Amino acid sequence: MPSEEKEFLIRSYHKIIHAVQPDALYQKYFHVFDKTLYYKNTLIDLDIPGKLILAGSGKASLSMGTAFLPYLSRKVDGSLFILPSGSSGTPFTLIEGNHPIPDQKSLKAGKRMFEFIRSFTENDTLIYFLSGGSSALLEYPESGVSLDDIQKATDTFLSCGMSINEINVLRGALSRIKAGKLGKICKAKCYIFVLSDVMGNDLSTIGSGPFYRNQIDQIQINDLILKYQLEKSLPAHIINIFKEYSPIRNVDSIPHYLIGSNMDLLEAAELICFDEGIRPLSFPESLFGEAKQTGKMIADMIKYYSGQKPTCMLFGGETTVTLNKTPGKGGRAQELALTVLNELQGKPGITLLSAGSDGMDGMGGAAGAIVSAHTYKKAQELNLCIEKYLEKHDSYH
Repeated sequence: MPSEEKEFLIRSYHKIIHAVQPDALYQKYFHVFDKTLYYKNTLIDLDIPGKLILAGSGKASLSMGTAFLPYLSRKVDGSLFILPSGSSGTPFTLIEGNHPIPDQKSLKAGKRMFEFIRSFTENDTLIYFLSGGSSALLEYPESGVSLDDIQKATDTFLSCGMSINEINVLRGALSRIKAGKLGKICKAKCYIFVLSDVMGNDLSTIGSGPFYRNQIDQIQINDLILKYQLEKSLPAHIINIFKEYSPIRNVDSIPHYLIGSNMDLLEAAELICFDEGIRPLSFPESLFGEAKQTGKMIADMIKYYSGQKPTCMLFGGETTVTLNKTPGKGGRAQELALTVLNELQGKPGITLLSAGSDGMDGMGGAAGAIVSAHTYKKAQELNLCIEKYLEKHDSYH
């Protein structure tokens, strides 16, 4: 693989991730004037008689909360953050959950957050930091729903090719904290700061919208049941819960503030390209649907634009993978990269990086993959059939 292109992509990936860290994003949106904090032109009123509480859930919530501390002119009276395993080194109270499938830790974390949020009064102020991964990290099932039910449902959702937006539509029916239900029990004044991981930045689906008034209707739920034939893969009582679900409508509107999204990533990538003297071609929110189909689309676009050099094509979004009964190891980004490799058939002069912005792609521990004509040549020399690895969803090697 051409080392120059590979090094540029790896270097750029790290620069992009650094550019969308909370401390960098906050500098764009927050400012303090006369000891008063503003988000853009919106006053964040912290002159309160009661307690100031910081809380959060999701893979980026701890860094979001930590980066927020320098903007405060008063002490924090309490905190609770729900995070993946291995998080540490913080002034906040931390509880671990599990991702991507909720487990007993997620249930413990969800119940603890539920009771924590419910304990506030009208005099208190809650600042909550919400990011991707929150849906699995904390869970508190509705009455009649077991952990096993939620695990089976989540595993089915992830393996049948549902998008994160579609998954989070259904998750709310099984949970006491999703789909605006945390907001319903919170008496404190709330500010919700959000780092989006979903297409379109739909606030009702980011982290399953624990504080956001749900706009889902029964028609959407029934459409998803039919589209993915869920009655064949989920227990009857879970299907009945979905069909009988009535989203709460009487939750007061709680302010949500978007501090980062896929567009911030692409903008950072464009600036890096300009600095390197490379022309960027950006395609926002262009990655969706099955990773294989998206990979084929990208390969076609690469062929179309490949004569225009030097060019860096930038794609953003989130794909899905519909798994078979005995899948191999890999992730959505890796499967996309392998599909592009197979479609280009060793076409020279092209190097592709496909990676997750959170540094995780599937269960193998990789952030993604880099492929080029050199990768294809090596596969040919080893007599590896790329098609067979794609059929088995076995891209991690």
